[in-house]
Amino acid sequence: MGSLVSISTKTTEALDATVKGLQIIDKTMQQRIRQATRELATPEWKEAVNAHLQGNPLQTRVLGDTAKLNVSNQNVMLTSGASSRRMKGGATPAELARNEEFGANRNRLTAYRRRTKHGTQKVLRHTTHELMPLRRNGWTVYPAAADIIPRIASLWVQTFMRTVYEAFEGKS
Repeated sequence: MGSLVSISTKTTEALDATVKGLQIIDKTMQQRIRQATRELATPEWKEAVNAHLQGNPLQTRVLGDTAKLNVSNQNVMLTSGASSRRMKGGATPAELARNEEFGANRNRLTAYRRRTKHGTQKVLRHTTHELMPLRRNGWTVYPAAADIIPRIASLWVQTFMRTVYEAFEGKS
């Protein structure tokens, strides 16, 4: 489960006008706007996610290192923990993202049997003890998204307006 947060374009007139404006301009200008928005907003999104990390190295690897931003003509999508590339140990960030973002029951015991030279033994382990406690609103990605969405929406609108203005003035 990778975290995916989208900006709703129906919240303000400026965002709605940006989406409608992107539909009527030519493809090369659309591509320039998407590229410029991605270049400006991606470092800010990664910085916001990294600022909300709790210092856990696994959380950094799963949520911080996989933070990405995708821009389309209709929306800006913020993702984190959606990678399916295997990490050291065999798990993928997508498999671990939910527990790293929302925490887990830290008192849960996992039982298994292991073989020894004297036979088999039942073993109890706290396998979720290193995770954060449960939190409905998340620990990292969702608080970061709440902080950065207004800034990214503003960047998207400003980039659209600047690119259209520069094309109108004949600067590019």
